[in-house]
Amino acid sequence: MKKKLYMAIIQLVFSVFLFAKSENKNEIFVNGLNINMQEYIKFCDSTTEIKDLYVQRYEVTRSEYEEYLNNFGYNKLKDYSKDGGLFTYNNMMPYPDSAAVLITFYDACKYCNWRSEQEGFEPAYIIEDELPFAVKYFQWKQENGEWVYYVPKMPEIRLNEKANGYRLPTINEYFYLLLGGQEGIDNKWWEEIDITKYEFFANSHFTNKVGSLKANSLGVYDIFSNAPEWIWADTNTYSRDDSINYAKYAVGYALREESLPNFNLIRYISNKKSLSPKSPLERGFIGMRMVRNAE
Repeated sequence: MKKKLYMAIIQLVFSVFLFAKSENKNEIFVNGLNINMQEYIKFCDSTTEIKDLYVQRYEVTRSEYEEYLNNFGYNKLKDYSKDGGLFTYNNMMPYPDSAAVLITFYDACKYCNWRSEQEGFEPAYIIEDELPFAVKYFQWKQENGEWVYYVPKMPEIRLNEKANGYRLPTINEYFYLLLGGQEGIDNKWWEEIDITKYEFFANSHFTNKVGSLKANSLGVYDIFSNAPEWIWADTNTYSRDDSINYAKYAVGYALREESLPNFNLIRYISNKKSLSPKSPLERGFIGMRMVRNAE
Protein backbone atom coordinates (compact mmCIF):
# COMPACT_ATOMS: atom_id res chain seq x y z
CA MET A 1 0.00 0.00 0.00
CA LYS A 2 2.79 2.38 0.97
CA LYS A 3 4.63 1.52 -2.24
CA LYS A 4 1.57 2.37 -4.37
CA LEU A 5 1.12 5.66 -2.51
CA TYR A 6 4.79 6.47 -2.97
CA MET A 7 4.61 5.79 -6.73
CA ALA A 8 1.45 7.89 -7.03
CA ILE A 9 3.20 10.82 -5.34
CA ILE A 10 6.22 10.45 -7.66
CA GLN A 11 3.95 10.48 -10.76
CA LEU A 12 2.07 13.52 -9.46
CA VAL A 13 5.30 15.46 -8.82
CA PHE A 14 6.61 14.50 -12.27
CA SER A 15 3.41 15.62 -14.01
CA VAL A 16 3.39 18.91 -12.09
CA PHE A 17 7.03 19.47 -13.06
CA LEU A 18 6.28 18.97 -16.75
CA PHE A 19 3.23 21.23 -16.56
CA ALA A 20 5.26 23.89 -14.79
CA LYS A 21 7.77 23.84 -17.63
CA SER A 22 4.96 24.62 -20.09
CA GLU A 23 1.49 25.88 -19.21
CA ASN A 24 0.46 26.01 -22.87
CA LYS A 25 -2.19 23.31 -23.37
CA ASN A 26 -1.55 23.34 -27.12
CA GLU A 27 2.04 22.33 -26.44
CA ILE A 28 3.49 18.95 -25.54
CA PHE A 29 6.91 17.97 -24.30
CA VAL A 30 8.80 15.58 -26.57
CA ASN A 31 11.93 13.82 -25.39
CA GLY A 32 14.92 14.23 -27.65
CA LEU A 33 17.01 11.32 -28.82
CA ASN A 34 20.26 10.43 -30.54
CA ILE A 35 18.86 8.85 -33.67
CA ASN A 36 20.00 8.52 -37.26
CA MET A 37 16.92 9.69 -39.14
CA GLN A 38 18.55 8.80 -42.46
CA GLU A 39 17.97 5.14 -41.58
CA TYR A 40 14.24 5.82 -41.83
CA ILE A 41 13.93 8.81 -44.17
CA LYS A 42 16.81 8.97 -46.63
CA PHE A 43 16.56 12.70 -47.39
CA CYS A 44 16.95 13.71 -43.73
CA ASP A 45 20.33 15.24 -42.92
CA SER A 46 23.27 13.56 -41.21
CA THR A 47 22.89 15.10 -37.74
CA THR A 48 21.85 12.55 -35.15
CA GLU A 49 20.71 14.67 -32.19
CA ILE A 50 17.05 15.53 -31.72
CA LYS A 51 16.73 18.08 -28.92
CA ASP A 52 14.14 18.00 -26.16
CA LEU A 53 11.28 20.03 -27.61
CA TYR A 54 7.98 21.64 -26.84
CA VAL A 55 5.82 20.95 -29.89
CA GLN A 56 2.52 22.48 -30.94
CA ARG A 57 -0.14 19.76 -30.96
CA TYR A 58 -1.88 21.50 -33.86
CA GLU A 59 -0.95 23.56 -36.87
CA VAL A 60 -1.38 27.31 -36.53
CA THR A 61 -5.06 28.05 -37.20
CA ARG A 62 -6.64 30.72 -39.35
CA SER A 63 -7.88 32.64 -36.31
CA GLU A 64 -4.41 32.56 -34.71
CA TYR A 65 -2.78 33.75 -37.92
CA GLU A 66 -5.38 36.50 -38.31
CA GLU A 67 -4.22 37.97 -34.99
CA TYR A 68 -0.82 38.39 -36.64
CA LEU A 69 -2.35 39.88 -39.80
CA ASN A 70 -4.39 42.34 -37.74
CA ASN A 71 -1.42 43.32 -35.59
CA PHE A 72 0.76 44.25 -38.55
CA GLY A 73 -2.02 45.61 -40.77
CA TYR A 74 -1.76 42.81 -43.33
CA ASN A 75 -5.54 42.46 -43.68
CA LYS A 76 -5.33 42.73 -47.45
CA LEU A 77 -4.49 39.03 -47.48
CA LYS A 78 -8.09 38.28 -46.52
CA ASP A 79 -9.10 39.48 -50.01
CA TYR A 80 -6.77 36.93 -51.55
CA SER A 81 -8.04 35.13 -54.64
CA LYS A 82 -5.69 32.98 -56.67
CA ASP A 83 -7.99 32.22 -59.60
CA GLY A 84 -11.35 32.92 -58.05
CA GLY A 85 -13.73 30.04 -57.51
CA LEU A 86 -12.38 27.54 -55.01
CA PHE A 87 -9.07 29.28 -54.39
CA THR A 88 -10.07 32.21 -52.24
CA TYR A 89 -9.05 33.01 -48.68
CA ASN A 90 -12.29 31.83 -47.08
CA ASN A 91 -12.68 28.77 -49.29
CA MET A 92 -9.14 27.60 -48.62
CA MET A 93 -9.64 28.03 -44.85
CA PRO A 94 -13.41 27.76 -44.28
CA TYR A 95 -13.34 27.67 -40.46
CA PRO A 96 -11.63 29.82 -37.81
CA ASP A 97 -9.90 26.68 -36.56
CA SER A 98 -8.90 25.48 -40.02
CA ALA A 99 -5.16 25.09 -40.49
CA ALA A 100 -3.85 28.44 -41.74
CA VAL A 101 -2.33 28.54 -45.21
CA LEU A 102 -1.16 31.31 -47.59
CA ILE A 103 1.85 31.73 -45.31
CA THR A 104 5.23 32.57 -46.84
CA PHE A 105 8.44 31.33 -45.26
CA TYR A 106 9.27 34.92 -44.32
CA ASP A 107 5.92 35.36 -42.56
CA ALA A 108 6.29 31.99 -40.83
CA CYS A 109 9.56 33.12 -39.24
CA LYS A 110 8.17 36.56 -38.41
CA TYR A 111 5.06 34.97 -36.89
CA CYS A 112 7.26 32.75 -34.68
CA ASN A 113 9.10 35.84 -33.38
CA TRP A 114 5.86 37.75 -32.83
CA ARG A 115 4.28 34.89 -30.88
CA SER A 116 7.47 34.52 -28.85
CA GLU A 117 7.38 38.19 -27.88
CA GLN A 118 3.68 37.95 -27.02
CA GLU A 119 4.37 35.06 -24.63
CA GLY A 120 7.61 36.30 -23.08
CA PHE A 121 10.10 34.06 -24.89
CA GLU A 122 13.32 35.05 -26.61
CA PRO A 123 12.70 35.27 -30.39
CA ALA A 124 14.54 32.51 -32.24
CA TYR A 125 15.02 34.32 -35.55
CA ILE A 126 17.29 37.24 -36.36
CA ILE A 127 15.63 38.99 -39.30
CA GLU A 128 18.00 41.58 -40.71
CA ASP A 129 15.44 43.82 -42.38
CA GLU A 130 11.73 44.26 -43.07
CA LEU A 131 9.99 43.00 -46.19
CA PRO A 132 7.11 45.26 -47.24
CA PHE A 133 3.95 43.16 -47.26
CA ALA A 134 2.49 42.09 -50.60
CA VAL A 135 -0.24 39.60 -51.38
CA LYS A 136 1.79 38.46 -54.37
CA TYR A 137 5.53 39.05 -54.47
CA PHE A 138 6.33 37.81 -57.97
CA GLN A 139 5.33 39.92 -60.91
CA TRP A 140 6.42 41.04 -64.33
CA LYS A 141 7.94 44.53 -64.44
CA GLN A 142 9.57 46.67 -67.07
CA GLU A 143 13.23 47.47 -66.59
CA ASN A 144 15.10 49.44 -69.27
CA GLY A 145 12.29 48.80 -71.72
CA GLU A 146 12.28 45.03 -71.14
CA TRP A 147 9.86 42.85 -69.19
CA VAL A 148 11.58 41.02 -66.34
CA TYR A 149 10.20 38.64 -63.74
CA TYR A 150 10.65 40.57 -60.52
CA VAL A 151 11.46 38.81 -57.25
CA PRO A 152 12.02 41.16 -54.29
CA LYS A 153 15.02 40.80 -52.03
CA MET A 154 14.02 38.91 -48.91
CA PRO A 155 15.77 39.90 -45.67
CA GLU A 156 18.39 37.51 -44.38
CA ILE A 157 17.03 35.27 -41.64
CA ARG A 158 19.31 33.54 -39.15
CA LEU A 159 18.45 31.16 -36.33
CA ASN A 160 19.55 31.69 -32.74
CA GLU A 161 19.80 28.02 -31.77
CA LYS A 162 19.97 28.82 -28.05
CA ALA A 163 16.78 30.91 -27.90
CA ASN A 164 13.73 29.45 -26.16
CA GLY A 165 11.25 31.09 -28.53
CA TYR A 166 9.09 29.53 -31.21
CA ARG A 167 10.67 28.33 -34.43
CA LEU A 168 10.05 25.96 -37.33
CA PRO A 169 11.18 22.35 -36.93
CA THR A 170 14.28 21.17 -38.75
CA ILE A 171 13.90 18.45 -41.35
CA ASN A 172 15.06 15.78 -38.87
CA GLU A 173 12.78 17.10 -36.13
CA TYR A 174 9.81 17.18 -38.49
CA PHE A 175 10.15 13.56 -39.53
CA TYR A 176 10.94 12.45 -35.98
CA LEU A 177 7.66 14.05 -34.93
CA LEU A 178 5.84 12.65 -37.97
CA LEU A 179 6.89 9.09 -37.17
CA GLY A 180 5.89 9.54 -33.53
CA GLY A 181 9.39 9.42 -32.05
CA GLN A 182 11.12 6.16 -31.23
CA GLU A 183 7.94 4.75 -29.68
CA GLY A 184 5.98 5.51 -32.84
CA ILE A 185 8.64 3.88 -35.00
CA ASP A 186 8.54 0.80 -32.79
CA ASN A 187 4.75 0.45 -32.51
CA LYS A 188 3.99 1.58 -36.11
CA TRP A 189 1.01 3.71 -35.04
CA TRP A 190 0.10 4.40 -38.66
CA GLU A 191 -0.95 0.78 -39.26
CA GLU A 192 -3.99 1.39 -37.04
CA ILE A 193 -5.37 4.42 -38.91
CA ASP A 194 -8.00 4.49 -41.65
CA ILE A 195 -5.80 5.80 -44.43
CA THR A 196 -8.81 6.63 -46.62
CA LYS A 197 -9.66 9.50 -44.25
CA TYR A 198 -6.13 10.84 -44.55
CA GLU A 199 -6.33 10.61 -48.32
CA PHE A 200 -9.44 12.80 -48.29
CA PHE A 201 -7.72 15.38 -46.11
CA ALA A 202 -4.57 15.44 -48.21
CA ASN A 203 -6.47 15.83 -51.49
CA SER A 204 -9.02 18.42 -50.38
CA HIS A 205 -9.02 21.89 -51.91
CA PHE A 206 -9.34 23.36 -48.41
CA THR A 207 -7.79 22.83 -44.99
CA ASN A 208 -9.82 21.13 -42.31
CA LYS A 209 -10.30 21.92 -38.64
CA VAL A 210 -7.13 21.07 -36.75
CA GLY A 211 -7.35 17.93 -34.65
CA SER A 212 -10.01 16.30 -36.83
CA LEU A 213 -8.07 13.08 -37.23
CA LYS A 214 -6.35 10.74 -34.78
CA ALA A 215 -3.12 12.03 -33.26
CA ASN A 216 0.08 10.03 -33.61
CA SER A 217 1.75 8.28 -30.70
CA LEU A 218 3.31 11.54 -29.47
CA GLY A 219 -0.06 13.30 -29.35
CA VAL A 220 0.71 15.45 -32.42
CA TYR A 221 -2.24 16.07 -34.75
CA ASP A 222 -2.46 16.64 -38.51
CA ILE A 223 1.24 16.34 -39.19
CA PHE A 224 0.42 13.81 -41.92
CA SER A 225 -2.90 15.05 -43.18
CA ASN A 226 -3.83 18.73 -43.32
CA ALA A 227 -1.74 21.65 -44.60
CA PRO A 228 1.84 21.23 -45.87
CA GLU A 229 4.13 22.78 -43.27
CA TRP A 230 7.25 24.95 -43.58
CA ILE A 231 10.44 23.52 -42.11
CA TRP A 232 13.81 25.13 -41.36
CA ALA A 233 15.89 23.94 -44.29
CA ASP A 234 17.04 25.38 -47.57
CA THR A 235 18.51 24.58 -50.95
CA ASN A 236 20.14 26.69 -53.66
CA THR A 237 17.39 25.83 -56.13
CA TYR A 238 15.70 28.93 -57.58
CA SER A 239 18.21 31.23 -55.88
CA ARG A 240 19.67 32.63 -59.12
CA ASP A 241 22.35 35.10 -58.01
CA ASP A 242 20.51 35.96 -54.80
CA SER A 243 22.07 34.19 -51.83
CA ILE A 244 19.13 35.13 -49.57
CA ASN A 245 16.20 33.96 -51.66
CA TYR A 246 17.09 30.29 -51.42
CA ALA A 247 14.22 27.93 -51.97
CA LYS A 248 12.85 26.48 -48.74
CA TYR A 249 11.03 23.26 -47.95
CA ALA A 250 7.34 22.90 -47.28
CA VAL A 251 6.56 19.34 -46.25
CA GLY A 252 3.24 17.81 -47.23
CA TYR A 253 1.84 14.76 -48.96
CA ALA A 254 -0.97 14.01 -51.38
CA LEU A 255 -1.83 10.41 -50.59
CA ARG A 256 -2.93 8.30 -53.51
CA GLU A 257 -3.44 4.57 -54.05
CA GLU A 258 -2.41 3.71 -50.52
CA SER A 259 -5.79 2.49 -49.23
CA LEU A 260 -4.36 -0.81 -48.02
CA PRO A 261 -4.38 -2.47 -44.60
CA ASN A 262 -1.19 -2.08 -42.57
CA PHE A 263 -0.21 1.14 -44.33
CA ASN A 264 3.58 1.55 -44.11
CA LEU A 265 4.35 5.23 -43.52
CA ILE A 266 8.14 4.86 -43.62
CA ARG A 267 8.02 2.96 -46.91
CA TYR A 268 5.63 5.52 -48.38
CA ILE A 269 7.86 8.48 -47.55
CA SER A 270 11.07 6.63 -48.44
CA ASN A 271 9.76 6.01 -51.96
CA LYS A 272 10.10 9.75 -52.53
CA LYS A 273 13.56 10.70 -53.77
CA SER A 274 13.51 14.18 -52.23
CA LEU A 275 11.29 16.97 -51.01
CA SER A 276 9.91 19.61 -53.34
CA PRO A 277 11.42 23.04 -52.67
CA LYS A 278 9.27 26.16 -52.63
CA SER A 279 10.11 29.80 -53.07
CA PRO A 280 10.27 31.40 -49.58
CA LEU A 281 7.90 34.11 -50.87
CA GLU A 282 5.32 31.75 -52.32
CA ARG A 283 1.76 31.78 -51.04
CA GLY A 284 -0.42 28.74 -51.50
CA PHE A 285 -1.46 25.72 -49.45
CA ILE A 286 1.44 26.16 -47.05
CA GLY A 287 0.93 26.37 -43.29
CA MET A 288 3.09 25.95 -40.22
CA ARG A 289 3.58 24.25 -36.86
CA MET A 290 5.86 25.68 -34.20
CA VAL A 291 8.36 24.05 -31.87
CA ARG A 292 10.70 25.49 -29.27
CA ASN A 293 13.71 24.28 -27.35
CA ALA A 294 13.01 22.67 -24.00
CA GLU A 295 16.64 22.69 -22.83
